[in-house]
Amino acid sequence: MSLSLEGCVILYSAIAGFSTILGIIFVVFYEASVLRYSHYVNSFAAGLILGIAFFHLLPESLHLTQNALNFILWGFLLFYLLESFIVIHSGAEIHFSKKSNPMHQKGMVMFSGLFLHSMIDGVIIGVGFESNPKLGLMTSVGVIAHELPEGATTLALLINSMERKTAVILSIAVALATPAGAILTLIFGSGLSDSTMGILLAMAGGSFLYIAASDLIPETHEEKGLVNAGYLLFGVIILYILSKIVLD
Repeated sequence: MSLSLEGCVILYSAIAGFSTILGIIFVVFYEASVLRYSHYVNSFAAGLILGIAFFHLLPESLHLTQNALNFILWGFLLFYLLESFIVIHSGAEIHFSKKSNPMHQKGMVMFSGLFLHSMIDGVIIGVGFESNPKLGLMTSVGVIAHELPEGATTLALLINSMERKTAVILSIAVALATPAGAILTLIFGSGLSDSTMGILLAMAGGSFLYIAASDLIPETHEEKGLVNAGYLLFGVIILYILSKIVLD
């Protein structure tokens, strides 16, 4: 039995939220392993996200609106400003053992930024499915891929500036923000024009480019060699093959 549009949005946004929680669990129980292998996870996620941006989100936005390039840039800049002022990173700040970083002391400010970031991820899933169910599936793959390292980073950042129990609770709240954002999109985002949908997809594509280029790829440079590059290229290839299977 196939799921309705609403069912798909709720299901995949819930999976994304669970992926965040999985990242939190890994930090709680397997802290040393998270630190050791995080760059491989980030490399693979970066490849998936770049593939989704260039194979799906950006071409679809260019098809729907002639202003897509402008809004791709605005989406990129929006996440840059969000991270500049609220200190959130999905990959590069996963090394939470560096407790001397004074920026980690802004616990509630960081929580607010992380919560907003995750809610935007949910909106991206909702917009993807509103535009095209297959595009929604591809977009969900990208969001889910970077939610795992984001979950680990969320707890890693918060645990430096508050009690461990409080940090875990707030990290779970961040995870729940993704399905919340998706549900809000279902409620308020139906019936959008093609031009508006194109603008939203362009901004989503810009945000994916920023996440890959600023948050995830720098983590791949922590470990030199061809292995990280291989994981990134593998992510792009897997996404390309998956795209052919799903969209053709």
